[in-house]
Formats: sequence, C-alpha cells, structure tokens
Amino acid sequence: MPGFVERAVLRLRQDARFSRNRHYLALSSPEGRRALRIHRHLRSLERDLSSGLPAAVERTADGVRLVIALRGGRRTASLTLAEFRLLCTSPVVRAALGEAAARA
Repeated sequence: MPGFVERAVLRLRQDARFSRNRHYLALSSPEGRRALRIHRHLRSLERDLSSGLPAAVERTADGVRLVIALRGGRRTASLTLAEFRLLCTSPVVRAALGEAAARA
C-alpha cells in the first residue's frame, strides 16, 4: 500500500476532523478514493467485530483472511498485512481478535 494511501486511511480512522468534505481535493484522486474505500471496509469489519461475534484469523500467502461467524452464515475478508495492521490499531478489534491481533 503506497505511503499516501496508508497515511490517509490511518488519519481517517483516528482523526474525526479529517473529513472527506474538508479534504475533497486530496481524497478525490485515485489514491484518495482507494483510501476512502479501504477506510469504509475496515470500519465495516470493526463494526462486525465489536458486536461480539466469533472471528478467526488465517495467514495466507497474500496477507490475512479474517472469517467472522455471523448468525446466518459467515463473512470472509481478505486483507493485506498493511490493512490488517491498520484494522488492529483499534482497541475494539484487538480485544475481539485477542492473540491473533498481537501476532500480526
């Protein structure tokens, strides 16, 4: 993940004042749109993990596969290592994943 995308995702996740509307020019580029898409994906995963559903983390050749057991099925998300590290910056995610979050 290029440096700008990673920094933008991290800032979107940590700084509530870093809004899409205020930083429209920076986030309207292809890299900015990619950062927004990754941020929304990670936020959705964080919301599922915060609901207390069981989850498993599997290492793959490309990165990490996160499997969340939902009530009617399961949700599988393939993440790069950089995306998984950004996801694990949240204390809610670290608590939900436990040991798996610490190893990554």
